[in-house]
Amino acid sequence: MPIDYSKYPPNWAREIVPRILQRADNKCEVCGLENHSCVMSVPLRIKDGDRYKIKRLWVNDESDLIRLKPLASGGKVKPVRVVLTIAHLDHDEDNHDVTDDRLKAMCQYCHLNYDASEKYRRACLKAGVQ
Repeated sequence: MPIDYSKYPPNWAREIVPRILQRADNKCEVCGLENHSCVMSVPLRIKDGDRYKIKRLWVNDESDLIRLKPLASGGKVKPVRVVLTIAHLDHDEDNHDVTDDRLKAMCQYCHLNYDASEKYRRACLKAGVQ
């Protein structure tokens, strides 16, 4: 989903993002992957109760790929370009006075995982589900 810059401070792209990326040494502050590096996305079969579902895991080393082979679903291993984004740790992108300690550089995998429960909560509120 594209970013809606109207929700962010005017200096977001030209000042804040570069400052946070510099602080993070241009690496994900959660998993350590380097911005614009290439990793492999491996499909894994995960047991969820009495069913199986496919979850993708990122690896950046051939030896990891070999160790995961017994768990792999047989699906296609795909190359993925790592793109760092800046996450609001409080999930409040409308807060234009956010301090740097409330922002974190994250790859798209870590950022999506970090935001998942908040996105679910917002979807339930929108649908009127408690």
